[in-house]
Amino acid sequence: MKIIEGQIENLFVHKAKYDFIKNRGKQATVSAALGAAVGSAALASQAVLVANSQWDVKECSFELNGQKYEGLFEDIYFSNHAQLICLVQDHIALVLIDPKDNKMYIPIGTGETIKQLKRKHTILFGFYMLIMLVVILFLSSDIFFNIITSFLYALIVYFFMSLPMYRAEKGKGLLTEKIIELLGVTDVNDINLTKNAFVDKNQTMTKSWVIEYQNAFKENNPYPKDYFEKK
Repeated sequence: MKIIEGQIENLFVHKAKYDFIKNRGKQATVSAALGAAVGSAALASQAVLVANSQWDVKECSFELNGQKYEGLFEDIYFSNHAQLICLVQDHIALVLIDPKDNKMYIPIGTGETIKQLKRKHTILFGFYMLIMLVVILFLSSDIFFNIITSFLYALIVYFFMSLPMYRAEKGKGLLTEKIIELLGVTDVNDINLTKNAFVDKNQTMTKSWVIEYQNAFKENNPYPKDYFEKK
């Protein structure tokens, strides 16, 4: 695994299908490279288990510093001659950062740290409890009944919904943190990787595994917007 940077040349992009279940073809190659980069094939395999369907993605190839690299991302907004920071394993580009355009292209299925996952599922748990409390108060005025029902409901929601959902995503969170550390970020808890909406060529909004990179950092950003200008 290594980080390379500079102006890309001979960019070629074409549409592809990402099969979340079969994990074959270029997807399997990327998954294997990701596993080698983070030192865990098991964690890398977590990234492909996102949905029981195929997903429209983009395959790309480009040259950088005289070497050819390939990648597989949900969408691509940069063009030929863009200046990128690339996390690569062998000839596979796993992560691309375009600091000037404020975008970070991450492996499909990753994108939330453990801290973000815990916060998300805590909010979901609170939302479920709020709905239940409103229903209970509407149906009954018996305080004792309401307390017992709320307690039992909280146990059911936590052990049969919130906890299983968090555990299912935990591997992806650990994988995300390993990727971030490979990029030179010292404290993964200080960043906020949020999948943001971008307008595609058809003028429709889409949320993808493309991060508004500069917005993820309050401080200690290894690749600020003027990174290449200052070199």
